[in-house]
Amino acid sequence: MSQQHEIMNMFATPLYRASLQRQFTQNEIECFRQELADSVPAISNLSSRNKQVLNNPGLAQIKASLQEHLDTYLQSVFNTSNDVRLMLTQSWLTLSRIGESHHAHTHPNSVVSGVLYINLAPSDGISFHRNEDNVWHELVAAQENYFNAKSYFVSTQVGDIVLFPSNVKHGVREVKENIERVSLSFNSFFSGNIGREEFANSLSISLP
Repeated sequence: MSQQHEIMNMFATPLYRASLQRQFTQNEIECFRQELADSVPAISNLSSRNKQVLNNPGLAQIKASLQEHLDTYLQSVFNTSNDVRLMLTQSWLTLSRIGESHHAHTHPNSVVSGVLYINLAPSDGISFHRNEDNVWHELVAAQENYFNAKSYFVSTQVGDIVLFPSNVKHGVREVKENIERVSLSFNSFFSGNIGREEFANSLSISLP
């Protein structure tokens, strides 16, 4: 006799996806090109030397749009009564060509990280990986599901914006097509007042 049961997800990891909802302007494309002209080697691809690319005046509209999405994320996910915002901190461009990839990693000293996709292959995206540091067993999954999967692939398109907690491990699989895969990554941190004075954990943070 089959049992009736219900399996619920607890404490979900928020993955936010949106779109810039417009094409990049020629001025923005030229800004990307100039920033990547001075790129430096990363572990398995290239990164812009400038780690504050969103301070480029030519990318002001993109910066404003990304900040709006961070505001929406804060309201939707944290839904806090604290007088605080998620503010953009560092931002940089990443370039991956055929045979290159982006190793699995996290973003320390950031609360929410994000990616804006500028140029992609037809079938492309970002891979997220489960934190297995505390997993004490190993079982072979007969079929992957939300509970046993070790990784999660999110398909993306040009202009897509993805936001996620900075401590979630993520990466990009090897580029198979003869393209220049370009994305703009960014971090954020709290600016304002967090914690509670009466609990002696109040903290005031001011970011420009």
